[in-house]
Amino acid sequence: MAPLNTHCHADHITGSGLLRSLLPGCQSVISRRSGAQADLHIEDGQSIHFGRFALEIRASPGHTPGCVTFVLNDHSMAFTGDALLIRGCGRTDFQQGCAKTLYRSVHEKIFTLPGDCLIYPAHDYHGLTVSTVEEERTLNPRLTLSCEEFVKVMDNLNLPKPQQIDVAVPANMRCGVQTPPS
Repeated sequence: MAPLNTHCHADHITGSGLLRSLLPGCQSVISRRSGAQADLHIEDGQSIHFGRFALEIRASPGHTPGCVTFVLNDHSMAFTGDALLIRGCGRTDFQQGCAKTLYRSVHEKIFTLPGDCLIYPAHDYHGLTVSTVEEERTLNPRLTLSCEEFVKVMDNLNLPKPQQIDVAVPANMRCGVQTPPS
């Protein structure tokens, strides 16, 4: 068993550390570009195999530099983390986020998947759990804009700082461990 992290979260603490302590042999997985500790660091273009399936790792930075999307080997589904949300995307105003990079990542790494590919984001604020590449290509109010318009929107969201950022980021840099080892 391996908890796969799409990025180093700022709004909650990953369960990777707890799972590793409860399940012998459990290994945490995160992008090398995240800078976070993990048992396995992954990079763009690699695959994680399980049974007859595999997940292709596609770097999708912008929300954070280490964001990845996991794409099932038959391209029928993609797990986008916060890079691509249903009718939205992750914010880019902290953790070295970059709106221009996020726009390019989504268009080059996710929107190039087949239109009927199911999109599963990390979460949705409106209770939705799945979309498709085609729906997001045509209906996503942010990502249907030009890159320049997208950057303007993202630079002017004026969202409050995540409440857990000062606890979550340091813990997640240590694989979800909330207190540093002594």
